[in-house]
Amino acid sequence: MTAHDVPRMGRLLMALYPARYRAVHGQDIAAVFADTVRGLPPRAVFRERVDLASHALRLRLRIGPTDPAGRLLAGAAPVALAIAAGRALAFLPEQSYEAVHRIRYPFPGLGLGHAVLSAVLLLADTLPWLLALAFAAAGRWRAARTTGALAALTGIGLQLLEPVDTLWQVYCLVSLATAGALLLLAPSGLVDATARGRWETVGLALGIAVPMTAVVHYGIPLLERPTLSAAGLLTLWQCTATAVVLLLRLSGRRPDGLRAAGVLLALLPWLTNLVLGAADSSQRLSVVVVYGGACLAPSAVAAALAGAVRLVRRTPAGEPSRPA
Repeated sequence: MTAHDVPRMGRLLMALYPARYRAVHGQDIAAVFADTVRGLPPRAVFRERVDLASHALRLRLRIGPTDPAGRLLAGAAPVALAIAAGRALAFLPEQSYEAVHRIRYPFPGLGLGHAVLSAVLLLADTLPWLLALAFAAAGRWRAARTTGALAALTGIGLQLLEPVDTLWQVYCLVSLATAGALLLLAPSGLVDATARGRWETVGLALGIAVPMTAVVHYGIPLLERPTLSAAGLLTLWQCTATAVVLLLRLSGRRPDGLRAAGVLLALLPWLTNLVLGAADSSQRLSVVVVYGGACLAPSAVAAALAGAVRLVRRTPAGEPSRPA
């Protein structure tokens, strides 16, 4: 099959491929695509076109399965999903209780409609992340990626309902946008969808959410300090929980440095969020430095422990004693 035999839409999609790649593999791609979509309903054809365009753009951006950037993104995407879902789950019980309470006892002058709308917005901001986490736990990464990207887009839309006039709000938007971009850009075939990878994603989300749910619900004396909010403590704790994942990836039998670096890539937007949020609240420079150091310390400890584990494994065993 030649390029002229491909429908116009197919030719447009083929043009997304790099010219050199298209010259070598264009005919094969066109033939396979034509055989795949033959007889399919319009919805399935649209999905195949999206997959083709996604593959072409990954090759053009050099984030395909054979590129180092692809491995980096594949290591970052599940961590980004787990962090976002864990953060959403951490505040869900307390916010749900508050929403139900306001439905039962609305604010004077606002009425029941305002309370119901607030509850609906809460569910719209939280449930998509939990659904994406459920898809990831079931090994359906493509569904998890799509749902997570939609959750990030929904969160951005809800954030924009209010005026954005602080650095904290800006970097909340940037964090959500980065999480969604990591999910969309990561090559699906490289994401670890094995049982170990699924447990790692779910474990990280629950490791972030469960302790912080208790902290938010019962409160701790630290939250009474003006320099530390519940959101700030959550970010500090998620850095600690994520360091465990970094330790596991670096201390494996055959560690992949790029996948391990993906853990830090997924964590970086939230770290920036915390530090600049502290700066935006007119904290002293020393407080901002302490925040940044406290966030980076767990990852540094994890890297040091992983290096020690690998060093112990490389140490040759002593020669057996000679028989008498």
